[in-house]
Amino acid sequence: MKIIQRYKEISMHRKYFDIVTNNIHYPIASFLCTLISFSRITPNMVTFFAFLSELGAVGLILINLIKYKFLIVLLLQFGWIFDLMDGMLARYKKLGFYHPMNPSLKGYYWDSVSDHILRLLVLSVLGVFLAQQSENGIIYAVVGISIHAITQLEHIISDFILKGVDKPQSSKDHSNGIINKIILLINNIYLFYFIFILLNRIDLLFIVLPIIQLILFSKRFIQFSYSKY
Repeated sequence: MKIIQRYKEISMHRKYFDIVTNNIHYPIASFLCTLISFSRITPNMVTFFAFLSELGAVGLILINLIKYKFLIVLLLQFGWIFDLMDGMLARYKKLGFYHPMNPSLKGYYWDSVSDHILRLLVLSVLGVFLAQQSENGIIYAVVGISIHAITQLEHIISDFILKGVDKPQSSKDHSNGIINKIILLINNIYLFYFIFILLNRIDLLFIVLPIIQLILFSKRFIQFSYSKY
């Protein structure tokens, strides 16, 4: 069947992420991407769907996180699925950044900016919720959001500096080794949303997530400091 063949072709344009994304989110993203590939829906439209999905989750968190937690988690997960889809669709159809004759950075820019804004926004409204629920919630929230912002800024800067640098093969291959697989898994913020929102433990989210982000930051810092770049 044509749709099965299209699914296989689109699946070839996946990127390697963590085990949860690769085995749960990506199959769903590939299926939905296959369906819309027959339409006039563009990668930028899919980016907008991701933005709306996570923005809807933000609104529900502000309204009543406990009451709407299942819907909030669903919207956040679909935000991640749409985020995977826009890149796959662009690579498959050779649009935007992947256009062979006239590549454009606009879609890549909108996707990256919306990703970082939404993650900060989601954490901010979760911080507001925690501050309202716990006496020390505001402290956990401010510290956690600050660490997130600082570590993500460092990550963006390091990626920008290393863009175009010929990296050793060992640093390129993220698929091998249990350590790399664990690092990819704990770097999946949507997994943290899923676990801690459903458990109603936003306090633990603002303890565990900053610790892990600091560990990953330290790893990148040490790795860069002792590299040959």
